[in-house]
Amino acid sequence: MKAEFHSGERKIQEMVGERPMADANGRVITNTIIPGAINFIEKQPMAIVSSLGAGKKVWTSLLIGDFGFVKVPGPHKVVFRNAYIKSAASDIVYKNLQLNNTMGTLFIELSSRRRFRLNGRITIGQEAINLQVEEAFPNCPKYIQRRVMALPDHFQQTEPRVSKGTTMDPHIREWIKKADTFFVGSMDSFNRMDVNHRGGKQGFIEILDNGMLKIPDYQGNSMYNTLGNLLHNPHLGLLFIDFNKGNTLQLTGKGTLLFGQDSEEDLKKTNGTGRFWLFDMEEFMLTQDHHQVHWEFLDYSPFNP
Repeated sequence: MKAEFHSGERKIQEMVGERPMADANGRVITNTIIPGAINFIEKQPMAIVSSLGAGKKVWTSLLIGDFGFVKVPGPHKVVFRNAYIKSAASDIVYKNLQLNNTMGTLFIELSSRRRFRLNGRITIGQEAINLQVEEAFPNCPKYIQRRVMALPDHFQQTEPRVSKGTTMDPHIREWIKKADTFFVGSMDSFNRMDVNHRGGKQGFIEILDNGMLKIPDYQGNSMYNTLGNLLHNPHLGLLFIDFNKGNTLQLTGKGTLLFGQDSEEDLKKTNGTGRFWLFDMEEFMLTQDHHQVHWEFLDYSPFNP
């Protein structure tokens, strides 16, 4: 079964004149995990997931687990085995999935720049979270900074410390300004979740005087899943990972599109697209000792402007 683009995605594709390319690239979107992706998914020690919480707030989370924490028993199902997950058990994703049964999932291997997205609905069992796949598709390797994760036989369980707030302090602002990688969760008008990667050189995210984040939109696969969702539904969830300390920063808020920015500076920042989106944070969660993983930075993406 081939998935159809919703009207928000179609409108963005037509606005930028990329509908034929979207149709060509969109052929990879189905409700079935292709055989070649099953081994890739099952060997991943981490997954990025988006979930919907109270007040329609979108949150994006990081799950890390020992080998075998993800199983693919068939082309339409993925199982997250609770006993193998070693990231913070306090993560808001678990509370959200009790409220809403929709989840976006991204399996990304930073060292190889491979990524595969799975979206669908979940059921929660005593031993596992079960995802029934409604959308499955690979993504291009653009803008991914390569990092290698050390893989011990077993990850250590952490004792996380969580702080919450509604205003970015200087530490959080500096974290965002120095980030070269983050993940964004979004949803369409039917509350169907998605999550994807965003990357660039340090400083590619700008913090405006009013506290909003201004984020460039580079040329990608022409499908515009995230921006199409944003056109329909402003709720977004951002996830930043401190690859040196094992901390995570989760932001939830609302986004708006900012197209047609054709100054010389803006065209340089967007690598010629003139497209940005703005993010207005409503709440944050900062989790120290979210996980115990050692990462080694290798190199920046050659596609970064």
